[in-house]
Amino acid sequence: MIKKKLMGFVIGITATIAGITFFTIIFSPESISNSLKSLFVQKKLGALISIGSLINIPLFFILLKLNKINQAYGLISFLLLLVFIVAILKIV
Repeated sequence: MIKKKLMGFVIGITATIAGITFFTIIFSPESISNSLKSLFVQKKLGALISIGSLINIPLFFILLKLNKINQAYGLISFLLLLVFIVAILKIV
């Protein structure tokens, strides 16, 4: 049971990193690392993380449709952690 929740957590991490990378490659002419540094300085990194995590919404519903409740729970747990990370980035 914990292994399945951890799998959902890892799915969330992977999808979010893929989304962040995808949006950075498409909308930024600079390299990924320079773009992330620039967004951090401009205090807009939280917005990129939020946009990059939107891919998790369909993944959540797919996991529910496939009746993988524990993996969906792990995905939601990761998203809650991500909310705290974005909130901290807004404060800092």
